[in-house]
Amino acid sequence: MSNSTYRSSDTTPDKIDITVFLDDYLTALRKRWIIPVLLALILGLFSWFRVSTSYTPQYKAECTVSVSTSTPGNDSKLTAGQISRTFPAILTSGILSDRIAEDMGVSRLPGTIKVTNVSGTNFLTISVTGKNALDVYNELQTVIRVYPSIARYVVGETQFEIIEDSGVPEDSGKAVSMRGSILKYSGAGLAAGLLYVFLFMVTKRTVRNHKDLSEMVNTPYLGTLPVYRKKKRGDGDSGISILEENVQQDYLEAVRTVRTRLERRMKGTDRKVIMVTSSIPGEGKSTVAGNLAISFAGQGKKVILLDCDIRNPSQQEVLNIKGDYPGLEKVLSGEVKLSDALYSYEDRGFDLLCLLGAQDPSEHIEILGSEQMRKLIAMLREKADVIILDTPPSAMLADAMLMVKNADLAVYVIMCDYARRPVILRGITELNEAGVKIAGCVLNGGKHHNYGYGSYGYTSYQKEAENKEE
Repeated sequence: MSNSTYRSSDTTPDKIDITVFLDDYLTALRKRWIIPVLLALILGLFSWFRVSTSYTPQYKAECTVSVSTSTPGNDSKLTAGQISRTFPAILTSGILSDRIAEDMGVSRLPGTIKVTNVSGTNFLTISVTGKNALDVYNELQTVIRVYPSIARYVVGETQFEIIEDSGVPEDSGKAVSMRGSILKYSGAGLAAGLLYVFLFMVTKRTVRNHKDLSEMVNTPYLGTLPVYRKKKRGDGDSGISILEENVQQDYLEAVRTVRTRLERRMKGTDRKVIMVTSSIPGEGKSTVAGNLAISFAGQGKKVILLDCDIRNPSQQEVLNIKGDYPGLEKVLSGEVKLSDALYSYEDRGFDLLCLLGAQDPSEHIEILGSEQMRKLIAMLREKADVIILDTPPSAMLADAMLMVKNADLAVYVIMCDYARRPVILRGITELNEAGVKIAGCVLNGGKHHNYGYGSYGYTSYQKEAENKEE
């Protein structure tokens, strides 16, 4: 790789700007929000299934009693505190547990007993927890009945009076357990998803803005096209064309900026064939190619646009052209005359002709490098001021390399925060090594800017073309 392709500074650590960092993270999160949500849902469903199938019911019977003592000089409050402190020792000694089991007619206690003192009062809270609701309630009643007779050897004569009784428990606590488990697992899934987005953002070396591009390559910068937001319902399936009446103004002006800078690189030369390519599919190269063709035609130039991406022809959708038109392959094979295959914008005041892609995408990529293709381009050179070739991605397929010998300049489209830097470098390097001059890079889908221009839609382009003719 030659030094003219990349900058060595690309290997140096970037200074961290917390504002930029947070903005990049939020951008990455907007694009990949589905991952944290899916992980939270999946782990939440897993937790629900786990609790539903493996949960062991735990019923809790509870009551509050007041403690009174008949021993002279004993304070009921102090006695209640003594009972709560000594209860574990009495229970584990076997004296109480054996008595309760004997009274209930069982060999072992069905539940776990716990006694606590309401601080500063003579109230005790006694609870029994176990797997069977009726068993734990019966055990609770037995504790209340037999404990005073056991405790008199430790704290003296006492009596229990029931203040509040829960009755036979009806809720095993499954709902509470399930809710807590789902919240825990869903939260863990959400956190894992957010961490994934963070790691993805940190490790995925992409081009996010002009600064990233300038640090990576020496290739000229033609401009940034902002994210295009459709304004009408129902046009989501159509392409993005600057001929739309409600065209997004900052997008329109960004296209004009790219066209103007591209014109400067063409000025004073006989370079008129421009190939528009990208690193990988999905970066919007076809949209850029189509709108550049319209923008050049709006300046009164004779423009011909060829859809040379025969695997994935897109210009008919980008330019919102209705009807069936023979594709490039049929023209090169001689099945159809060029004049019968071209779509004209003459009725709109533009000297723009489009040779669209095939109705059925082709795998016969060899036609791009054929003698017929060379002759077609040579013939079109005599008929047009600007010829734009919408070519396949250069970093993944050999298709674009077949078009290099027919092109004078290349425009390289990079979708912001999309393709990895090594892939971009590979695509640009291959173009350089193939001998085509790269006119510059266009960043697509960048930050939204307000260029401050008024309405400048189709009517303005038409007026420009008419003024040129005059």
